[in-house]
Amino acid sequence: MATRWGAAVGQLNPTAAPAGLGLSCQASAAAVNAAHADVTAFTTALAARVDARATHVTQADARYLANEADSVNEMAAVAPRVIGV
Repeated sequence: MATRWGAAVGQLNPTAAPAGLGLSCQASAAAVNAAHADVTAFTTALAARVDARATHVTQADARYLANEADSVNEMAAVAPRVIGV
């Protein structure tokens, strides 16, 4: 899961607003440019959050695997009960 999230972050980062959509004196061009800036800012923030979450998932996975390995070792250390007649 963390690997897929890391790949998704890579797809989010290269987002850039196109340049030269119209003259700067045109209100619609200014609105489009502002919208592109908002989308770029949102995408950058989203990429940072997804990247941070992927890091947390990777760390949690490592802790889980370490805990499972410790549990296996503890279970192996317990001697089986011997039942005799």
